[in-house]
Amino acid sequence: MNFEEVKKIIKEAKLQNFRLTQAREAVFKRGISSWKEATSLPEELREVLEKERPILSFKISKIVYSKQDRTAKALLTLKDGFQIETVLLKPQDTWSVCVSSQVGCALHCSFCSTGKMGFKRDLTSEEITDQVLMWFQYLRKEKLAERISNVVFMGMGEPLLNYVNVVQAVRDLSNADYLNIGARHISISTSGIADKLHKLAVDLPQVNLAVSLHNADNAERSKLMPVNRKFDLDDLKKALEEYIAMTGRQVFLEYAVIENMNSRPEHIRKLADWIYSIKDNYLLHVNLIACNLGRGEKTEERVVRDFAAGLKGMGIGVTIRKSMGNDILAACGQLAAQK
Repeated sequence: MNFEEVKKIIKEAKLQNFRLTQAREAVFKRGISSWKEATSLPEELREVLEKERPILSFKISKIVYSKQDRTAKALLTLKDGFQIETVLLKPQDTWSVCVSSQVGCALHCSFCSTGKMGFKRDLTSEEITDQVLMWFQYLRKEKLAERISNVVFMGMGEPLLNYVNVVQAVRDLSNADYLNIGARHISISTSGIADKLHKLAVDLPQVNLAVSLHNADNAERSKLMPVNRKFDLDDLKKALEEYIAMTGRQVFLEYAVIENMNSRPEHIRKLADWIYSIKDNYLLHVNLIACNLGRGEKTEERVVRDFAAGLKGMGIGVTIRKSMGNDILAACGQLAAQK
């Protein structure tokens, strides 16, 4: 939430500074979902805050739960009526939130449901951080955990095309006075907006970077991801070399395996060759995932394992990522704000 507005209201009410601390702790430590629950604050102040500065900037329209794994997806309705989706998941021992950064997406990747929505608008930094705050409230209410451990910008939209609001959201999420999620526990995934990587290295050098690659052949990648026509593999290579030189950080290459489209032996060779052509390539690591094909279907795990074995045989670091929430259309590429 925009806590600056809360500060303003408390200041205008001429209340002592400790009331601000009480309000902050109620929201970011206790996880209240309504100011009515902040019983340490004067009743009159609670009424004003509830009316003028609700804790969340949207309404929760629906939450659905996976029967396969520990995943939940929320449909959120923004003040202007647009809708977005956000996902809570527990891949291991800690809870992570996948946030959206835009309503829809303008990049039209062929395998992504969000791209079929088209682009509506950017989310504000508050609308982004409130997705995490909402799930924090949920975990506290259900007594599932004391905190959110990780945030991934892998939901609806291209984060680097909403650059200013995404950077501000990361700074707010990592603020020690708020949710205090360390920058190294926040990941930004991009489809390859090469001209933003230098600035990202300057502004958020500790954040994890993931690049959605999905193919190492320019012609084929352009069919899968039209963004490649503007920023091709050569552009991306140069941008990654500079980013790695500036940050010294490992970069993850996301690769959704689609059988017979980007999974053949020649695709393995081209991917390995492209990686080896990059300076300091030892800091590149491939994350493979079975592509979600819609209707709860996905590429067979056998195909993904074979692809991983081929990369390992060529000396490339690779991990097979577990796809979660497939049965509720909450996995990568499936978010489409469906009612």
